[in-house]
Amino acid sequence: MMNNKKDYSDDDGKVYADMSALDDISPKLSLNRKPKKKKEKLDSQGYPIKDSNNPIKLTKEEKREIAKGVIKAHLLYALMGIILLCLVFFIIFKLWLR
Repeated sequence: MMNNKKDYSDDDGKVYADMSALDDISPKLSLNRKPKKKKEKLDSQGYPIKDSNNPIKLTKEEKREIAKGVIKAHLLYALMGIILLCLVFFIIFKLWLR
């Protein structure tokens, strides 16, 4: 059988764009039958987190504060969207009612 692979002499082996995110959104039934590598969990600085048997335990008050923070963040964007939408409608109606 012939070897159809091209040999690139100028390839330095660097990766400019990580395409591993495509593995998550690609269909599960694909032509590639090789098992996928498990992704390691990373901390905020990008270092792998070692698995431990002690997961973080949150109290009821901490969970409630996290939920409040998430709701406040989403409400801020929703309010900005509503204001922008009202502004667009106001400008459109102002031009039409001339």
